[in-house]
Amino acid sequence: MGLLKKEKEVLLHGNNIEYYENKRYKIPRIKNKSGRMVVLKDTKILVKVEDFPDGSHELVNVQCDSCGKLLDDMTYQHYKKLVKDDGSYHCLQCAMKLYGKENELKSRLKNSKSFYKWCYDNLSKKLADWILSRWDYDLNIKDGERLTPREVIYGSSGFNQKGYWFKCLDHPEHGSELKSISRFTSRLGSIACGQCNTISITHPHLMKYLVNVEDGYKYSYGSKIKIFMKCPDCGFEDKKSLNEISWRGYSCKCCGDGIGYPNKFGYNFLEQIIKLNMVKDFETEKTFDWLEYKFKGKLRKGRLDFYFEVNGKEYGIEMDGGWHDKDNTLSGQTKEESQYIDSEKDRLCGEHCIEIIRIESFKSEWKYIKNNIINSKLLMLLNFKETDIDWLKCHEYACSNLVKVVCDLWDSGSKNTLKIADKLKISKSSILRYLKQGVELKWCDYDSKEVIKNNLISMSSKNCKKIICLTTGEIFNSIVEASNKFNISPSNISSRCRKIKNFAGKHPITNELLVWQYYSEYIKSNPLSTAI
Repeated sequence: MGLLKKEKEVLLHGNNIEYYENKRYKIPRIKNKSGRMVVLKDTKILVKVEDFPDGSHELVNVQCDSCGKLLDDMTYQHYKKLVKDDGSYHCLQCAMKLYGKENELKSRLKNSKSFYKWCYDNLSKKLADWILSRWDYDLNIKDGERLTPREVIYGSSGFNQKGYWFKCLDHPEHGSELKSISRFTSRLGSIACGQCNTISITHPHLMKYLVNVEDGYKYSYGSKIKIFMKCPDCGFEDKKSLNEISWRGYSCKCCGDGIGYPNKFGYNFLEQIIKLNMVKDFETEKTFDWLEYKFKGKLRKGRLDFYFEVNGKEYGIEMDGGWHDKDNTLSGQTKEESQYIDSEKDRLCGEHCIEIIRIESFKSEWKYIKNNIINSKLLMLLNFKETDIDWLKCHEYACSNLVKVVCDLWDSGSKNTLKIADKLKISKSSILRYLKQGVELKWCDYDSKEVIKNNLISMSSKNCKKIICLTTGEIFNSIVEASNKFNISPSNISSRCRKIKNFAGKHPITNELLVWQYYSEYIKSNPLSTAI
């Protein structure tokens, strides 16, 4: 299509005769009266349209290569401006659809800056090189053509208003991401790789809790979106936000020990300090009779996270977790109320010559807590170096589950709750609670009845207190001996001997109620008795 007629008769006149002669056209001439060769008026010659001068006003017949529309009143000059390099022609309406945006972009680039130029004009060469090297030429394609940073203006919104593709240089496994150039150049957005800000990079230790590993490459540690998480110890699944566990640590509803990441981190730190002989010992959850304060009209008992002595002076350490910096949505306690409780503890301890050292632990991150410990008074007080402490060991312990630790100690042969409590510096009641949890989870073989029986056997072997069955007159060397004969719980016999109960068990033959007494007491009350 395009030009419909390839040739046309052209009227010769003084301005074009020489032009067509130079194009090797034969110009008809005749002699005039003076003998000169002249071109007669109104002489026409057949000329190829392609040989018309670019500025020719000759009318040409043109057909649109897109819609087929016919135009017979177009000057050749106008046609030359609109015809494409491949010889195609499009009417104004079709040309706007096909080339309007392209021409607009060229115009804007001419009157504005390309993204390439903006980077080098506004950023350091190193940063500009880094950003432009991340441009994904394989994905930034439009109409089959690759777009380059030189062809995109710095205020462009990108593909479908979603930006342009940028790849990650630090982690090739990260997929390219759409980034808005206009938001970046207006300082409202970033071109940084979003996946590099996810927990897979910033908090890899949280990955073990995710049910869907892909979530670790989608969300950052501050995300409030609740996703499925799984306890690495018991397998219990629950929905939690990454924001919650990064601040407070992971706590399992099924097997959790109820102790936060900061406190377990501080515990292992002090354990290592003891091995360095900087401190002889320390206590956890330390309380005093005088450590009481009024809160919401009630008297509350205060506790110190850690307590120890150095050179005859007393100190307390408080690991100030996330709820010291923001409202506790779980308990309803506000940030101001937490700060009031802290101030009361400080006041009371100050009155009793105990110095409180507070370690900011708003985030459950080992490097963050480590730096806060190093920058606190503890560094000088305990006289340790940063390299003296295995900080990763502190982190590993902080991520552990004390219920599992206690159960493992029990099953490994340490079947003594007092020894385990002393070893872990946890109250005996907590040890018993953890062991009962462990039984439900099938993590240990703890049996409270068996433990009581063994304790009584141990006590009997140490004290060797004889007892007498007043019903039958039989004398036994120990409670356990009597227990084995009549198949009665040792604790029941002990309770009767201590006059807590009236009787303990029945005779297997006569069905009589069995009454017991310590033999030493029986002798005192019956001095003339012939019992041996």
